Amino acid sequence: MRVHLTNLGCKLNQAEIERLGRQFEAAGHRVVGSLAEADLHVVNSCTVTQTAARESRKAAGRARRSGRPVRTVLTGCYASGSPEEAARLAGVDLVVPNAEKDRLVDLVHAAFPEEHVPIPCAPHVSLTRALVKVEDGCNMRCSFCIIPFTRGAQRSRPAAEVVAEVRELLGRGHREIVITGVQISAWRSEGGRLGDLVRAILDETEVPRLRLTSIAPWDLDERLLDLWQDRRLCRHLHLSLQSGATATLRRMRRPYTAEGYLALLGRVRAAVPGVAVTTDVIVGFPGETAEEFAVSLATVEAANFAKIHVFPYSPRPGTTAEGMPDQVPPEEKKERMERMLAAANRAERTFRAAHLGTRQTVLWERPKDGLGHGLTDNYLRVLSPEGAGLWNRFSEVEVVGLAEDGVWGEVRRATHAGRQPAL
Repeated sequence: MRVHLTNLGCKLNQAEIERLGRQFEAAGHRVVGSLAEADLHVVNSCTVTQTAARESRKAAGRARRSGRPVRTVLTGCYASGSPEEAARLAGVDLVVPNAEKDRLVDLVHAAFPEEHVPIPCAPHVSLTRALVKVEDGCNMRCSFCIIPFTRGAQRSRPAAEVVAEVRELLGRGHREIVITGVQISAWRSEGGRLGDLVRAILDETEVPRLRLTSIAPWDLDERLLDLWQDRRLCRHLHLSLQSGATATLRRMRRPYTAEGYLALLGRVRAAVPGVAVTTDVIVGFPGETAEEFAVSLATVEAANFAKIHVFPYSPRPGTTAEGMPDQVPPEEKKERMERMLAAANRAERTFRAAHLGTRQTVLWERPKDGLGHGLTDNYLRVLSPEGAGLWNRFSEVEVVGLAEDGVWGEVRRATHAGRQPAL
């Protein structure tokens, strides 16, 4: 079969869709880049907000609307949270919940045996970076979050299995590995914690660059921070704030205070100079007064984030917050969103401007429209015409200007694939 993969939502979903692609190829199928080429459409859905659920439904119907005879498989969090509704969607041939996602290729073979015809092809490799899921599920019960219902209890992959997958991906040509999960700091295996897993990857593989995703603020201790002495570990931490007002955090059931969070940022920046801290913030949570929002906004402005993902509160069925009193009116929520987004834009621009005139190491991605695009280890998006010819290589650049969504860089020194220039 020719398989087209569509992903919605978080980096964990992205890690899963990449792995599904490798599994389809190993079974003799071909992953294709457009629905027009496909016999099968696999949609990895999201339901973290009402908008995400709507986009998931829309994606599931795309093949039917194309008028082509393409089978559609719907998996992911929307499929798990609303399985009956998902099964009734026009054009959906098979629904696979998250609990069965690892068996999705086998389930497709069983559901559509007539389509299981191997197609000779070379493995499809996007190179540059690859995502590796190290844990799934969540034992937290944040009052706004549906993840424990759609992904189940927290569970971790064995360290040896993770290290083996990292080695495989490096062998395919990937130069950056991104460790992901619902909350990777919850990883536990054979008495080890996240720091032990990261140390194993750094010690037992030749990974040129390793990036971590979302870490819970309460799990970031000095032992974990010590790992950043290895320069292969990206100076980038995603620490979800959710609200900068302690009173709101209490209703969210988040186990920290705004003051404690800011103190943690001070320790992080002292331990990892130049670190980019990114975060998530929810606006308009039930009971959020004008005073609470003002406190949250002030905390965000004081935190000097590199990037902020801002979301309006979206009621999710089955969560405690859905039935909370004092829901914020839509017009008030919209006004607060605009103010928080403005603060987010200012913070991101300030972070980028602080790097003007500095030298950074960039891993270049596939060029777009003749222009090189790449990321520094501390999450700066760098644009450069010279970078177009350096795909999947590292280079040292000087940051010379601000771009709309990143910075402009001039290449100073390039290296062979797999090596970062010594700075």
